[in-house]
Amino acid sequence: MEHSVKKEITLNRFFVIFLGRAVLSLILTGILWACLLCAAGFFHIMSPANAAEQAVSAWCATLDGHRPITPQEIPAGVDYAFFTAEGTLVQTSLKEESAINTAAELTENGERTGIRRRGASIYLRLITDTQCVVVVYRLLAQFTSPLLRRLFPSADLFFILLLFFMLLCDLLFIAVRYARRLKRELSKLAAAAEQIGRQTLDFETEKTSLLEFNQIMDSLEQLRMGLKQSLGRQWAMEQQKKEQLSALAHDIKTPLAIVSGNAELLLETEQSGEQREYTAFILEHAGQIQRYVTGMIALSRSEGPSGSVCELKELLLSMERSIETLGKKKGISCSLTTENLPDSLPVPEDKLRRILANLIDNAVQYSPQGGSVFLRAFSAGDMLQLCVQDEGEGFSPQALRLATTEFYRDDESRSSREHFGLGLSIASRIAADLGGTLRLENAPEKGALVTVSLPFPQDMA
Repeated sequence: MEHSVKKEITLNRFFVIFLGRAVLSLILTGILWACLLCAAGFFHIMSPANAAEQAVSAWCATLDGHRPITPQEIPAGVDYAFFTAEGTLVQTSLKEESAINTAAELTENGERTGIRRRGASIYLRLITDTQCVVVVYRLLAQFTSPLLRRLFPSADLFFILLLFFMLLCDLLFIAVRYARRLKRELSKLAAAAEQIGRQTLDFETEKTSLLEFNQIMDSLEQLRMGLKQSLGRQWAMEQQKKEQLSALAHDIKTPLAIVSGNAELLLETEQSGEQREYTAFILEHAGQIQRYVTGMIALSRSEGPSGSVCELKELLLSMERSIETLGKKKGISCSLTTENLPDSLPVPEDKLRRILANLIDNAVQYSPQGGSVFLRAFSAGDMLQLCVQDEGEGFSPQALRLATTEFYRDDESRSSREHFGLGLSIASRIAADLGGTLRLENAPEKGALVTVSLPFPQDMA
């Protein structure tokens, strides 16, 4: 079988390519981050770490030590604390108590000017004739926008977190992309395996881009071809078996008809009692052979779909009469129960009739003298349930497993000269053709119980 040609790579190379592209992508992400950092400084979105220090130095150069200092002239981004010449706090923009205390301590210093460092904060004391001012600035990169500065006091920390976030997103993107590619290739294997599992073998396997996966696909292709050939041979053997069985049955019918006809003619002639007994014996067993041949023909028959409509309630009443007729010699009665059934169904009536006829024939044969056969039909969800129960000895454990097998006869509990092992097999096969199932079990009270479950047509479900 021909396949579309695709460039194959090994799994090792696949993961090496993944790793290489991941590293390249991380490098590009780092470069992008660096560009953002440079752009923030170029467009004055972020000020450098010494920007506040330079602004304070330039401002201090304009002071003469006599003119009073006002809060409005202090550079942006710089905090302050105003004290009187005696050291009383007048006004401050500092929020933390420890910062205010540090500023107060600095005012008590006897030196003309003073400077103190606490972490990244620089405290600078400025003295005029009437006041003492402590300005506080930080050696940190900060955003120029007050809103951003309030949200992110440290621009450095913000950009470090941004770098980690960008790298994480990049890794996730690359991983998800390659995971989807790997999943796409695996789905081709899964689709082929699912088709083979359903025995839908008329399809073409699709090559993947991975060498190891294609090796698995080639194995699935060999499995598909082998299974297709095996099922083809099995189907041919099954058809041959049916044809041989049907031919054999038809070949037997002609000599059997001659035997039966001559035996019937013998009965019309003058015979002794012993001769009549022999003739009746011949007719009886010829009848058994005739029923056997009829069952063989029914088993080998291939029936196409039927579009007939089944009048369900009429069919069940007809089956009730059949039970009473077949069981008349043994005094067998019939109990018919129906629940939630439509009057008719768009399903083949002949198939339903054949199912029930085979089940009823078995039930009558194995019912004791004066017993009853129970026929029940009801709907359960989207399924039609047909139950036939007798009052015989029930199924043996072996029969529960094998009774639907062709020509199976249970010699332990349900043996009979009239039983050829075809009734349940025929009923099971017809039920399967209709999309249903046949279940065998022993009734809790007594006897064998056979349940046929058939789906309602889609337009009735």
